Amino acid sequence: MQSELINTLRPLADRVAAITESPENQRRIAHWQRYRAGVPASKDSDGPLFTLDIGIPTWSRILGFDLIRYFTDVGTQLRVQLEMRIYHHEHFAEDTVVGTGLGASPLGTVFECSLLGAEIEYRPDSNPWAAHNRALVEDDADLDRLELPDFYNTGAMPLAHRMYQEALEAADALGPGWQVGFPAAIRGILGLAQVMRGPHENILTDMLLRPEFAKRLFSYATDFRMHYARERARFLDEPIDKGHIGNDEVTVPTVSPQLYKEFLLPREIELSEFHGGLTCWHSCGDTGPLLPLIRRIPNVDQFYTGPWTDLEAVMATFGQDTPLDIAIHVVDDMLAATPQRMEEKLRRVMSVCGDAPLRIRAGSTDSAFGLQTDLAQMRRWTEVAQRLYRQ
Repeated sequence: MQSELINTLRPLADRVAAITESPENQRRIAHWQRYRAGVPASKDSDGPLFTLDIGIPTWSRILGFDLIRYFTDVGTQLRVQLEMRIYHHEHFAEDTVVGTGLGASPLGTVFECSLLGAEIEYRPDSNPWAAHNRALVEDDADLDRLELPDFYNTGAMPLAHRMYQEALEAADALGPGWQVGFPAAIRGILGLAQVMRGPHENILTDMLLRPEFAKRLFSYATDFRMHYARERARFLDEPIDKGHIGNDEVTVPTVSPQLYKEFLLPREIELSEFHGGLTCWHSCGDTGPLLPLIRRIPNVDQFYTGPWTDLEAVMATFGQDTPLDIAIHVVDDMLAATPQRMEEKLRRVMSVCGDAPLRIRAGSTDSAFGLQTDLAQMRRWTEVAQRLYRQ
């Protein structure tokens, strides 16, 4: 690891380490522990958790780094990770915890797509994108030829391993307390199948017209997820831990309750049982009609609710014993909202879901109306939440 890079990272790492040990960060850690332990927001002295998640493209504008370089150069990625934590802690008064873990991810949320054969495009103004212009699997004969990907040589794996080793060297040079994570598989079964079938409508049509073919493809996607988890655990010499299902493709009316029950629910139950549970079931879409079915998945630690999902239904289905992660509508409820609109939304979420362990999230926030205008709105949203919940 180049000494010049370590000299750049060290003062940033020292600042992050100091924030990690600060009384405010320790308060946040304790708040998160109560949330995960099942303490209802209405009975928590700090109320609900509330967090602001800023997208990497917007961070590139805030901090002035090149997006393509961020996803391909480990030194840039580590430096930016540290800078983001410092900036976020110093500019937004909410509940995001600062820690000393480092990441090394070459593709973000499309990492798994590269392992399945999708063409990946790096873009200067957005996150990497997986192409859906052609089908990688057309028929049963293609499925018969499929093998599970090599953990070291398929898709972006060589780059992931190189970045991981370089990040380990940096963490070792920075001293005790710094850990490095290796990318985990997070995409849902439908999302993986969509990647393999090209244009998004193909797999949806398959479920209607070629149901047995669709089931075989979903079975392969499930096998892929479990295979990757086994190989990752073996590589890291650690047990297989709980999984995550990122399911933005699962939304009504695109996926009906009948389709979800027949094609996806059995595979998601299988995946949860394999992992010994899920850290989170996530979809930004409308999952209201699917809630009773999703509830059948065992050992879900957290349920993520998108802005279009009925809060009363979520509370009735999950809220008594599952921590809720409630997403506001980033534009309507924050970036384009008056303080009064912000307050009304935050009060409503607390009124409906406050008897559950509750996190309120402005998630995947990217700039919409000009960077400085949007940053001011983000700060205003955290200030309104602070006034409501921390009086």
